[in-house]
Parts: sequence; structure tokens; C-alpha cells
Amino acid sequence: MSNKVAIITLGCAKNTVDSEHIKRSLLDKGLEVTEQPETADHIIINTCGFIEAAKQESINTIIEAVGMKRHDRPIKVIVTGCLAQRYYKELSEEIPEIDALIGIAGEFDIAGMLADGAFKVTTPDSPVRDFSRYPGRSLSGLPYAYLQIADGCDNWCAYCAIPQIRGRFRSKPFETVLNEARMLDESGVTEIDLIAQDTSRYGADLYGRLRLPDLLDGLAGFMNIRWVRLLYLQPQNINDDLIEAIKANKLVVPYLDIPFQHASPAILKAMNRNGSGDAFLEQIARLRRMLPEIALRSSVILGFPGETDDDFSMLADFVEKAQLDHLGIFEYSVEEGTAAADIEAKIPLELITERYHQLTALQDSIGQWRNEQRDGCVFDVLVERQIEPGVYEGRGYWQAPEVDGSIFISDKAAPPEINAGRIPLAGDIVKVTIDEFDGCDHHGRLISGPGK
Repeated sequence: MSNKVAIITLGCAKNTVDSEHIKRSLLDKGLEVTEQPETADHIIINTCGFIEAAKQESINTIIEAVGMKRHDRPIKVIVTGCLAQRYYKELSEEIPEIDALIGIAGEFDIAGMLADGAFKVTTPDSPVRDFSRYPGRSLSGLPYAYLQIADGCDNWCAYCAIPQIRGRFRSKPFETVLNEARMLDESGVTEIDLIAQDTSRYGADLYGRLRLPDLLDGLAGFMNIRWVRLLYLQPQNINDDLIEAIKANKLVVPYLDIPFQHASPAILKAMNRNGSGDAFLEQIARLRRMLPEIALRSSVILGFPGETDDDFSMLADFVEKAQLDHLGIFEYSVEEGTAAADIEAKIPLELITERYHQLTALQDSIGQWRNEQRDGCVFDVLVERQIEPGVYEGRGYWQAPEVDGSIFISDKAAPPEINAGRIPLAGDIVKVTIDEFDGCDHHGRLISGPGK
């Protein structure tokens, strides 16, 4: 029997990391991993179950995979990840063609199950996994990699089911994180992106205090890593110690992803979150004073139950004053089992959509203006791939992977000594003059490099 396995990864960067662990465990069992599901004997779908759109994408992917089954091709479909953890009973009943449903805690046992040919539907209880028992990772070959420093969440935001799905907040031990960073460095990646559900809370559960500043101090002495990026930092845990640690470590790029989620004090309180638009603006001003080049990304939720016209006006006013580089705008969707699901003051979908278009237009104009300020300037750019001879795709420090656009680089007008040298490769950092911003991406010219 052939044992060719395809992994389909949906959802967030944390799922990407989990899939890399799954892939390593498969390879360690002697199984072949393919990027082409249509040629595979087994398909593993690492699902997302966070919001309605993500759940629907996961279900559609499962249905498409089981649709590949034929009498002459009896493939096995294994479903894992957050959707399997949250809805294992419903999935087992409604899509019986699934050969195995595996909760989060059992993801790394899939390889043994496939090697033994034992397919089963499991009942996932706790999603908690022992960090010391994680298999290695098989990386994608991209010049960046995510470094997960914690799992789970204790914030219990009223709209969010993550604590139910992934359990309580759990930090990886300090040395475990540093050892994984060294492994990523030895693998040749140029950028590591620190992630968790609540990255800024790192260490509080294990050590009784916030240790992200200590962790940044420890991320040094690498051969290949040139950039360290911080994603998903809750605003209440961003303090001066963290900002000073960012300033002190030259590898840490001036970029923070801070999910403010709203600006109205009443809505934030209903969300079971802290803060206000005014407090967030003060925090942004402090960050820009201490880190003048900082780029800021955030996310907000529109249409939370009870959101009035005044609440939305506060949010729009905050967005106008904050002048964020990047903003993810999400329409509220009811998540069963969350506190917000029981709030009766639901907002009509038509009104949510109207507010979405208003806020999107506002942020588009802000983003256009902020990005146009980079025209004519020279920046270090991390090359991700060659598109065609003389044209490359990369990112600047203000662009996180997958979400903030790209920089398309031409070497046509580069100095002769550049064109005569080695062409840029994925992972190189080169000097680029930015010429224009097209609303999504930048376009620029290579002026020096490559150098790593």
C-alpha cells in the first residue's frame, strides 16, 4: 500500500506551525508527503474553527476532499485542528465519509495511525499538549518561519471561542523557545515571527511575570536570522520594559501587531476587554515617541451586539486619529458557546455591512497616504522569491508575511556591478528604492545587494 500524504492547512499561523510538526512526524515514520492532494493516498486537513467564514472554508475543504474518493482510489481523509476539536460530534455525524477525526492534542499521533493503518474517530477532550513531546518541524523552505511561544488563551473575550478550543494560556519554557529559534536559524531562515494567542503575556503563567522582554534579549547570536517580528500582542501587556527590549535588540524590527478590537469603552467592556480609544491613542503616541520608525497593525470588530451609532463613531474617530499602517476589519459573527452569543441586542447585517464599507474606505485612504510616504526612500528588503529574470518579490520591515502586501523589485536599472554579481536569492536582504505604492503593494528598484 502506498503511503503518500497531503496536508492542507487552513486558518492562522499557529496552524501553519502545527502542520509543520505533523509533516515532520510523518517523515519520521517513513511516509511520503506531497503538495498535491489529488495524488495522495491520505489527506490531512488541519482546520480552523474560529469564525463563521473560517468554519465554512474548512467544511468546504473537507467535502471537496471526501469527494476525491473513488472505488479505484480509496483515499483516507483525516480531519484535525480547531474545527475537529470544537465540532467532532457534528462532523462525525454529518460527514461520515471522514475516516478519522483527531483533536488538537492528538495531531502528532496521526503519523503513527497512518503507519499502522488504524483509522478511527476520536473524542477530543483537552486540547493541551506537552511542549516537551512536540516532534521537530519540517519547514516550507520560505525565508521566514513562525515561532510559537505559547498556546491557548485566558482572556475570555466575549466574542471568542479560542479558550474553549485551545485551552488555557500556556507558555513554552524559555529554553525550549530559544532552542527552537536556534533550530530555525540553522535551517537558514532570515526572519522569525513570534506568535501566540497573546504574545505579550509570554511567561506570566510559568514564571509569575511577563518575560517577553527577556526572550527578546535572548534572541541573539544567530548565523542567518536577521529579522525578528512580534505578532498578536494584547495592548494591556505592552509596557516600557518591552519597548526598551525592542530598541536594544537590533534584530527586532519596529513592527507591532496589536489587536485593539474597538474604541468605545462601552463596547470594549461588553467584549470583556480593557481600555478605550483615548487610552489606545496614548499608547500609540508613546510607541511612536520611543520607536519613531514603528509600523503598526491592528484589528477591529464591527457590529458587536449593542454597538450604537455613537459607538461606531468613536471607532471611526479612533481609526482616523491612530493612522495605523495596517488594519484588519472584521464583521461580528455569532459564535455559539461564547458570552456574546446570548446578548439579544444584535445589529442588523445590513448596518454592519454599511459600517464595514465606511471604515474600510477610511482605512484605505490612511493606508494609501502612509505607504506613499515611503516613495523615494531606500529600505532593506527581504527577498522571498524570483518572479522572472530581473524581477523579485520581497517585503520591508513594515510588512508581515501574508497580510501586509509585498514589494516588487526590478534590477533593470541597478548599477552594473550589481547586475554583474550574484542575483538575489530567497532570504537575501537587499537595498531597494521604493518608487510607488499601488494600493496593495510597493514597486521599487534594486540599488545594492545581495548580502546576508
